[in-house]
Amino acid sequence: MSKSNSNGVSTAVPISEQAETATRKGKRSFIQFGIFFVFAIFYLIVTILRPGFISLGNLHDIFIETAIISFVSFGEAIVIAAGGLDLSVGNVAGAAAMLTCHLMSNLGYDTWISIVAGVAIGGLIGIGNGLMVTRLYMNSLIATLGTMFVLVGFLYGITGGVSVHIVPDNFMNLGNGSLLSVPIPIWMMAVIFILSYLFMEKTSYGRYITLIGGNIEACRLSGVNIRRLTFMTFVICGFLSTFSGILLAARQSVGNVDLGERFLLEGFIAAMLGTVIFNGKNIITGTLIGAIFLISMINGLTLLGAGPQWMYFSQGGLLLMAIMANYYSKRSAAKIK
Repeated sequence: MSKSNSNGVSTAVPISEQAETATRKGKRSFIQFGIFFVFAIFYLIVTILRPGFISLGNLHDIFIETAIISFVSFGEAIVIAAGGLDLSVGNVAGAAAMLTCHLMSNLGYDTWISIVAGVAIGGLIGIGNGLMVTRLYMNSLIATLGTMFVLVGFLYGITGGVSVHIVPDNFMNLGNGSLLSVPIPIWMMAVIFILSYLFMEKTSYGRYITLIGGNIEACRLSGVNIRRLTFMTFVICGFLSTFSGILLAARQSVGNVDLGERFLLEGFIAAMLGTVIFNGKNIITGTLIGAIFLISMINGLTLLGAGPQWMYFSQGGLLLMAIMANYYSKRSAAKIK
């Protein structure tokens, strides 16, 4: 009898634990697929009310806009993967765009030299952010907030707040031209996506970056160079953010001081969605899907004639949804382990 009771007790606990684990995994899957369900309903409603939403012309616009915000989104996602946050991405994009346009149009430099200078300043800003976080031990939120305001001053300093409207044709072609009938911004997005994906998923650096965001103490005990990898994420983010700003300036054929303001919110939303969609894995792929979701939502609301208040409301709501989903997903994952 006692033997039978002993066996009953020994098997009851594992079964209970397995059931609890399955329940938590189910909750994580519900969060993951719930996002797809919400957007599927949104697409269905917009398509019924505005059939032009799924026209080739409109889908073309959606993917170009997605391409433009994808670079800043990938950079932000890499920083978030390591447990940080970069609030300066929008102003980095704006600074790169304005410096590029200023050098080309006001100072007469060659287009490609100006673009290289614009990209280089993003890398330098990323280095500065990385040093403040890893060497001065500043909170990433505070450090990049300071950088954001410094860049605002920089933008007004080099232009006096005056927009640059005259840019060379070969520069405008970057944002509006095509190669093999595919827009150049989409080609660039594809290249950066592949490189970012390979870096995060196929290299030890990328895997360690993801581990830092998941369990920094375990990484420290394992001998991972947390400071170097964290520094690397900010440099990559600064570098990638410049492409969004330069491409937007090329597409609009104008550079202005507030050009990068949209990128902070949009890039952060796409990156947060990227961490949720695949439960913290394949964040670059998830971020691309998140960017498509976000841009198509903005596009659909525009077709429906929604005012600016609904744009802010929907983006803010989507951001809160992504943050809460990320919280509960990580909480469930921690309990499963």
